[in-house]
Amino acid sequence: MLEKFAGNDTIALVVEDEETTRDLVTRLLTAMGAAEVLIAEEGSQALRLVCERHPHIVISDVEMKPVDGLALLGGIRGSMDPQVSSIPVVMFTSTQQGEVAKKAKDLGVNGFLVKPFNPKGFSTHIRDVLEKKSFLIPPGSKK
Repeated sequence: MLEKFAGNDTIALVVEDEETTRDLVTRLLTAMGAAEVLIAEEGSQALRLVCERHPHIVISDVEMKPVDGLALLGGIRGSMDPQVSSIPVVMFTSTQQGEVAKKAKDLGVNGFLVKPFNPKGFSTHIRDVLEKKSFLIPPGSKK
């Protein structure tokens, strides 16, 4: 059973260039009770949506072109608007790359998932991030 969002007003942004994964994440978020799921296929499109719509959470792939997930995360965290810079961001990728996780942590990522992820684990992680319980600590790193 999937975890549900605490409220019924949650707006999530999914940033993924691969249609199958984008559709899966969208379906999971909808099943969790998201009021709205915004979609972007790459980072610059996502950053525009973040600034315009202020979603409650951003779930982004790392590897996209022309603007990847790390650049998107940097843009969000670098915003002068606190409503934008404080949005929780969860990154996902198909490989557990230590360097990518380190860069994401340095940029202020709130969570990290490795594909493929199971629906229950995904929903628990997303809900925990929104409730500020879960923050990325990459394997082998020190607090």
